[in-house]
Amino acid sequence: SSCSEPYPPAAVDGNAVTYDQLKAAAHDANVFMKASDDYQSCLNSDYMAQAEAAAKSKDKKPLDPSIKADIDAKLEANQKEKEKVGAEFNTAVVAYKAKHP
Repeated sequence: SSCSEPYPPAAVDGNAVTYDQLKAAAHDANVFMKASDDYQSCLNSDYMAQAEAAAKSKDKKPLDPSIKADIDAKLEANQKEKEKVGAEFNTAVVAYKAKHP
C-alpha cells in the first residue's frame, strides 16, 4: 500500500502542562485525527483499486481475501488509536481544568 500511517502524538499530563502546551497538544491531536482520516480513506481507495483491477484482469481472478483482512486490521488499529488519542487528550483537558478553574 502507498498509504502512510500517521504517528500518534505523545499524551500530555493535564496536571503538569501549561495552557500553551495544552493548546499545542490539541493541535497535535487534531492533526493526527485528520491524518488518520486521510490514511483510512487511502486504505479504502487502495483496496477498491485492487478489487477493480482484479475484476478487470484477463483471468477475472478474485482478489485474495487476505488483502481485505489486512486492510480491515489496519483500519481497526488506526481507529482504536484515534479513540485512544482523543480519550487521552480529553483526560488531560479535564485534569487541566480541575487544576486551573
